[in-house]
Amino acid sequence: MTGTHVLPHIRYEDLPMTRDRGVGWAALRGLGPVVRGDDWYYLTRREDVLAALRNPAVFSSGIAYDDMISPVPLVPLGFDPPEHTRYRRILHQFFSPQTLGALLPSLQSQAIEIIDEIAARDSCEVMADLATPYPSQVFLTLFGLPLEDRERLIGWKDAIIAFSLTTDPSSVDLTPAVELYTYLTEAVGRQREQPREGILSDLLHAEEPLTDDEAVGLSMVFVLAGLDTVTSTIGTTMVELARRPDLRRALRGDPEGVAVFVEEMIRREPAAPVVGRVTTQPVTVAGVSLPAGADVRLCLGAINRDGTDLHSVDDFVLDGKLHKHWGFGGGPHRCLGSHLARMELRLVVGEWLARIPEFRLAPGYIPEIIWPSPTCTLPTLPLLLH
Repeated sequence: MTGTHVLPHIRYEDLPMTRDRGVGWAALRGLGPVVRGDDWYYLTRREDVLAALRNPAVFSSGIAYDDMISPVPLVPLGFDPPEHTRYRRILHQFFSPQTLGALLPSLQSQAIEIIDEIAARDSCEVMADLATPYPSQVFLTLFGLPLEDRERLIGWKDAIIAFSLTTDPSSVDLTPAVELYTYLTEAVGRQREQPREGILSDLLHAEEPLTDDEAVGLSMVFVLAGLDTVTSTIGTTMVELARRPDLRRALRGDPEGVAVFVEEMIRREPAAPVVGRVTTQPVTVAGVSLPAGADVRLCLGAINRDGTDLHSVDDFVLDGKLHKHWGFGGGPHRCLGSHLARMELRLVVGEWLARIPEFRLAPGYIPEIIWPSPTCTLPTLPLLLH
């Protein structure tokens, strides 16, 4: 509470997000800079969110990892500086644009193969046909793992995310988590003994190598936090392109225009629109006293559309320039895979428009995300092609 006033309260699931995130974030911002949920405090004002992102000593990301999901620490998400700083220093070179550029030909050919297969049809379901399989293949390529493991990886990932959201722990089947952990542990062991081309082997045999547990933890992060986020953004991106034939025509054959459009999609529809922190000490935010141990949600989706500058609005700003936003977070925990996500999204948009310039939403289909959701993902996206 602040003074004698009771904080505004919202049930997160009641926010009007399913069809239009702009409406939902505006509703949350309208309640005030600090809003109380059932178990969380939501910070909605840009200056407060950015201050929290930049201050891990008070707003900690050192979350206790869930033994049901991962028996090893989740690197680097579950650490604050100075441990986190060490991990970022080790990992940075392997996820830089320069390093990822060496993988570009393979990732591009995989996108083309998937899209060529879709282009031969009259219709497709984007989430199942493109948005889900492609990021999984990218992870396998990146980590030097067999592409034929794609379907198993997707199955494990989907099952683990589903049970992490359940409210009935007694109904949980832990088999997928055990199988994924075993798969990644065995892969790390093999690549420790016999290096392969890819980031995983590079990290295991670097000048300052990761331990086996650290390598498994990093792999778990990429599977559980990296795949669904790109899947989500591919879905929302294809919806916008399906609705905007003039934009499709303008972007076709224009890589720089595609890059700007992708950046605007990440701003408007961040796939991780809320990030969690825990306060390590009492702190005052916007006149509100938060106790130590308070669970806080930093609303990136809200500040990216808050209208406090000309580029943070609900509609696209396609002026040929890349504008600052917080779709990948900020501060020391800014998304490690941001360059990879951009590369994937630019490849998908560019190669799709080159092969399927004309498409539209299936008649009667209304794009509605699953809500509440950590990634704002569309369950389906049926398109008519050509």
